[in-house]
Amino acid sequence: MSLTGRVVLRSLLVMALVIGGVALLTYELVRVSGLTDIDRLLREESALVGDALADQVPAAAGLDGVVSGPEAERAARQALAVRPSGARHVTLVTANGARLQSTGGPTRVAGLMRGGDAPAPEPGTIRTLDTDAGPVRVLDTEVADGAGVPLAVVTVVAPLDSTRDTAATVLLLSALAGGIGVVGGGIALWLVVRRTLSPVREVSEAAKAISPSDLDTRVPVPATRDEIAELATEINQMLVRIEQADTNRRRYLAAISHEVRTPLAVAEGHLELLGTADAAVVRAELDRLRRVLEDLMAVARGGDEIDVRVEAVFLPDLFHAVRARLDSLPYAGAVTLEEPPPDVLLGDQSRLEQCLANLVANAVDHNPEGTRATVAARGEGDSLVLTVSDDGPGIDPALLPHVFEPFVTSRDEGAGRISGLGLAVVSSLVQAQGGRVGIDSGPSGTGVAITLPRATA
Repeated sequence: MSLTGRVVLRSLLVMALVIGGVALLTYELVRVSGLTDIDRLLREESALVGDALADQVPAAAGLDGVVSGPEAERAARQALAVRPSGARHVTLVTANGARLQSTGGPTRVAGLMRGGDAPAPEPGTIRTLDTDAGPVRVLDTEVADGAGVPLAVVTVVAPLDSTRDTAATVLLLSALAGGIGVVGGGIALWLVVRRTLSPVREVSEAAKAISPSDLDTRVPVPATRDEIAELATEINQMLVRIEQADTNRRRYLAAISHEVRTPLAVAEGHLELLGTADAAVVRAELDRLRRVLEDLMAVARGGDEIDVRVEAVFLPDLFHAVRARLDSLPYAGAVTLEEPPPDVLLGDQSRLEQCLANLVANAVDHNPEGTRATVAARGEGDSLVLTVSDDGPGIDPALLPHVFEPFVTSRDEGAGRISGLGLAVVSSLVQAQGGRVGIDSGPSGTGVAITLPRATA
């Protein structure tokens, strides 16, 4: 996912969490506010009914001033007549063991309080009950006469359905509005973030165009004076340092090349004066050494500067030259050259001799003592494949994808196949001839294959 997508997605996630939190908080506030409003209604109605009952008690009292049970019941009926149930509540009075209920009130709650499932009075408490009529809020208040003798219990009941429905409606509307806000905000945020990060894309495109052979390119520095501009400035400063290091490296390589070529030229001059057969062999090896030096310099400079001459190469002649080259080396006995097919490929014979010699040297030198190497050739359709294989312990799998890169070094000498530029030179030489090189390695050994086109009439 792109940076713009990640920023927008994470921002929308934060927005959704905030909106969800606000919606839940609003729901809870509405619910608590409705519950508080109902509690206030219950307390007010309970007080009013209690006052009405107190006003009726003196008239209901006998000549002795004492209110009996039937007299308290009569006073309760008169009080309920004065303060009947309302649209939002039902009022009851329990006196002389009788539960008296006023007319009116919400139908379901009124029916519940008249039935046998009505909650028993609990004077002094206000509570929420889940009933067959839905959740209700109940307040029981005890009423006493002037002497403190309990006369009755006033019960006021109100349903909570409307409060909860209102809170749920608010939550739904908040969630709907939040969803619309998230969608609209997401679109706007995507446009804003995309525009804000456009300098990053410009810097990225400019960085892609930079190559090792063109280090004088610089990325554009936006005029925003922010972190992006700071990043672009740091990239340009890094490119300056890399360019300076590359210039110094090229000078260093040029100096090395000059210093090595001079003694080679002197040695060749003296060999010309000798004119013997041994001198011819040494001269040929010095010529090969010069080409190796030039190839190493070309690979190290990172350019495609290797000269090759592609022509018809007869495989038996190539293998004979490789055998003559290996016979003078101390590990010649550990190398087997299988008889090649009498085919002709397109390539540079001297370069192929160099490639096969390098691969044999890697196979023998970088394996345990006693390892054997085999050089072979085979045909595959319109191509010919030259292979160098060994029976060593194989290459470390972590190193295997990088063995043809310049300056790759094995951490474990027993598992490595390269130190420096050896296989990088082989890869460059094969590619310069229009071929390809591959490697396969495992516990039973390693094989390198060079594939080149077959010569046709």
